[in-house]
Amino acid sequence: MTADVDEEPPGRPSPPPARPEGPDPPPAPGALARAADRVRALLRDNTWVLALMILANLVVILGAGALWYALGGDVTVVGVTAGALLAFAGAMLPLIRGRGQHGDGQHGDGEDGDGQRGDGQDGDGQPLWPPLILAVTPVAVLLVGLPALGVKTYLESRPVDLTNDLSLKLDGPVEDRDVVTASAHADRAKSRLTVTFTVTEFDPASPVCAPASTLTVTPHSRGARITPQTRPSDETFTFDLGADRKDIRLTVAVRAERNCRLNLSVDSARLD
Repeated sequence: MTADVDEEPPGRPSPPPARPEGPDPPPAPGALARAADRVRALLRDNTWVLALMILANLVVILGAGALWYALGGDVTVVGVTAGALLAFAGAMLPLIRGRGQHGDGQHGDGEDGDGQRGDGQDGDGQPLWPPLILAVTPVAVLLVGLPALGVKTYLESRPVDLTNDLSLKLDGPVEDRDVVTASAHADRAKSRLTVTFTVTEFDPASPVCAPASTLTVTPHSRGARITPQTRPSDETFTFDLGADRKDIRLTVAVRAERNCRLNLSVDSARLD
């Protein structure tokens, strides 16, 4: 007696099941698209969340631009701020339009009769990039601005070394009652000057000249009265300039024994 149905030979794999006819199902949205869709739905359905997001964007963008420009940023900061505001405005328009369409029960143009989604859009035809820009723009500004502000603050807190920049206007050795001008230009402005001058013997055969000499140092600063200081050579002078200064100008008056000739130089100088 023979079987009505042919049996598969043993060890031979079964053929794959037949593929159903019809168009392929749309791919599952990625994590970024799902996050953008959730943010878009939240902004569309909650007016206070949208208002809070608008306020956060304006405060972060305008505040960061104004702060960076006030701290010495160039005009390109204005261009970056304007670009961020344009991106913010471009993201706002589709969101506001989507809120009106959602309230009226209308559908956008991104969904056709078969329920297919257009490029960069979800099922109701609204693009996904506006909520992403609205959420990413202030975060990007903070991620770039806060480290830059921290680095700038750290660099500005460090003292400015002027030891090699403070030049003395002299033609040779100095004697009693000579006045020497010292000047320097700093890259960063500071308000506290610390300077030390070194006095050595011009004639090694006169070893008593340098220890008995004194220096009177007077800073010249516009708008601030600074009392001159008189100290023995090799001692440190500290002056409060009254405001942040980049241009430093000092006069150094020498008092020494008669017929003493001395070498005057800068041992150290810095702005704090």
